[in-house]
Amino acid sequence: MRLNSVLAVAGASLLAASASADIRVYEFTLDGLQEVGPVATPGFGSAAVTLDDVTGQVLVIGTFDSLIGTTTAAHLHGLAPAGANAGVLFPLVIDIGVTSGNFSGAGVLNAAQIQGMIDGETYLNVHTSFRGGGEIRGQVVPAPATLGALGLGLMAASRRRRA
Repeated sequence: MRLNSVLAVAGASLLAASASADIRVYEFTLDGLQEVGPVATPGFGSAAVTLDDVTGQVLVIGTFDSLIGTTTAAHLHGLAPAGANAGVLFPLVIDIGVTSGNFSGAGVLNAAQIQGMIDGETYLNVHTSFRGGGEIRGQVVPAPATLGALGLGLMAASRRRRA
């Protein structure tokens, strides 16, 4: 999966930057049912996030498709559990005026925001002309263990080749 390859490269960069940090990998889906009031939409997406829990560096990549409205913005939000809204932590880069495409971004979280992401109180959403507050949303949750292990294995292999 192309998303996992990009995530592995991004994770490797984070690993090289801070060898003592725990690089956390999150992979999750976005849909209208996760919005606060749920949104009836065929729109969906997926995202991958890496967090360096020492420096607070966050990298986000994702894709979306089948939105009803056209995109107006995308953000990483926090701190709020599933079913609640929160302010913007940082904006994401997204093509405006489309119903399918990709998004990405990077930012640095403070200590409270780092802990909030670890505790599942961070989410990502895509805002559209159909739903200004967000048409699809995904709570940032850890990647399945096998994907996380694969990503860490790829990062280790990458570091060995450089040495």
